[in-house]
Amino acid sequence: MSLTEDLSKLGEEESYKKKVNEHPKGFEAGVSWDGTSGWIVTEPMTAPPADWKQILAIWNLPTDGTVEIIEPIQMRAWDTQTKEGVQRMFYYKINVRSTISTIKNNELLKVIESWKLPKKLAPTQASGDMSFVVNYADLQIGKMDGDGSEGIITRVLEKTDKAVERLKQLRKSGSQINSIYLPQLGDCIEGFNSQGGRNAFRNDLDLTQQIRVYRRLLLHVVKTFTPLADKVIVPCIPGNHDEAVRIGNKMATTSTDSFNLDAASAVAEAVQLWGADHVSFVFPKYDTLTLTLDISGVIVGMIHGHQTRNKTINWWAQQAHGMHPIGDASILLSGHYHHLNILQSGAKTWIQMPALDGGSQWFEDRTGLNAPTGLVSFTIADNKWDNLIVL
Repeated sequence: MSLTEDLSKLGEEESYKKKVNEHPKGFEAGVSWDGTSGWIVTEPMTAPPADWKQILAIWNLPTDGTVEIIEPIQMRAWDTQTKEGVQRMFYYKINVRSTISTIKNNELLKVIESWKLPKKLAPTQASGDMSFVVNYADLQIGKMDGDGSEGIITRVLEKTDKAVERLKQLRKSGSQINSIYLPQLGDCIEGFNSQGGRNAFRNDLDLTQQIRVYRRLLLHVVKTFTPLADKVIVPCIPGNHDEAVRIGNKMATTSTDSFNLDAASAVAEAVQLWGADHVSFVFPKYDTLTLTLDISGVIVGMIHGHQTRNKTINWWAQQAHGMHPIGDASILLSGHYHHLNILQSGAKTWIQMPALDGGSQWFEDRTGLNAPTGLVSFTIADNKWDNLIVL
């Protein structure tokens, strides 16, 4: 055989040959058992066993009553030629389940009927520190839709009072809250930049009036909570409506060139003049849109939401892939989309806040929908969030 023939033969022998997978036909002898339920298929038999427990024993399943056979039993029969002649053979498929994991309906009813409320509810306590988080998103002061700026101001004042009452209720029930966080999640004003300025005539306040009203409202919120905790922290992030400069409907300066951050900076200076050392403001790094804080041992990320383009979970995952700080967060807080949405995915929770504005006439005309306003508060302690409520 020539060298060429040897090499050709070698190539044929080593070339890939398609593997034919043999799939079960459903009645091969065997057992499937996951500790709760399963099935047994017997070997061929000439007659059914006198006691089906014998089949359980063959396949090493308990015969003490903790595993039961579920009727009906499936049977297949066929004739086969043997030395003694034609013999009818049988094999059986038996469904089985654990009696330990099966709770009877009447037992459940007895549990429900016998349940009595405890005389006193156990207080909610944290093993370490506990934080109370009140989230302000999408005030859009200056927007005339719904009840206009007057309604927005009234709503913020009323819901801030409700947040204080909620704090008192939690403490009365035993929650040991020592820190208060007041995230400002962007779009504090309506501004004149949205949709390239086409909605400017729908504002009921001019630009400096909008900023002044928001500054006074934020000052009121901070003053309200200042005496109520050992630490009061005000995280602030920019939105899209509060962008300071747009040219051709595009952001023209930096991400932190924001009326939201400017107003909050003014309030921070006022607080410093009070000498309230336990009150602090936190801002994003220069030209960034995100903020990440450790709140009672839980990493919390904050964004306005316009940068995610309605794909927040994918955006968050990409931030983690890019090794950005907000990718480390267990909780993500956002606004922008004007309705409440809470999504748990693995060990992470995304909480999208409802708006505090008066609604959107354009969106209602287009879809017939208008989401309820709200101020979301919750607590963080023991590596989790709890006590969430929409005020």
